[in-house]
Amino acid sequence: MPKIKMPRSSPSLDMTPMVDLAFLLVTFFMLTAQFRPEEAVTVDTPSSMSQQPIPTENLMTIIVDSAGRVFWDFTDKKVRAEVIKEMANRYKFQLTDDQMVRFTNLNAIGIPAQQLPAYLDLNSPTERKEVDRASRGIPYDDANNQLLDWIRVTQLIFSSGSGGKNPLVALKGDGNANYSTVNQVIKIFQGPTVKINRFKMITDLEESRM
Repeated sequence: MPKIKMPRSSPSLDMTPMVDLAFLLVTFFMLTAQFRPEEAVTVDTPSSMSQQPIPTENLMTIIVDSAGRVFWDFTDKKVRAEVIKEMANRYKFQLTDDQMVRFTNLNAIGIPAQQLPAYLDLNSPTERKEVDRASRGIPYDDANNQLLDWIRVTQLIFSSGSGGKNPLVALKGDGNANYSTVNQVIKIFQGPTVKINRFKMITDLEESRM
């Protein structure tokens, strides 16, 4: 018997549900994404031949720019909120709820603690950037070592909510920063009250010369 040839037809696939799903995903990510605020300071980090990934959670970063100014930053918003409450208590200033929210959403802070209320009242990122440029950074001299307080308070707040653990610490120094400033920050790390003997150095990966 001759074979029966079945008629060939191109299969049809309705892509409408896939397109709808794609647009739904795009809309979801657009509505839920949180844009990182503009950096308070630009740092040109030195290069290195090897680089390990820096964690993005529970990380305290101390930044030293090319002018020798020092900035503090922490990734977790809940810890930031508790840190600024304690700093306000220590330095005798008060913050409104709006100022607290604004502080938790900012990046690095590099001004004396007493100037924070006025700084957080600024609505424009451009105005805050002008203040950052004019600031001399967080004081870290022996007479007024506010950097030590920022670090120690962060340690205490974080350890109280993590079973005694200390936060991860990273030092981000500009390649043109004065060595004495970076050395002073490291001495604060290794002081008897904070005892940070292990920390990350943030660098840029140098391209292979081979």
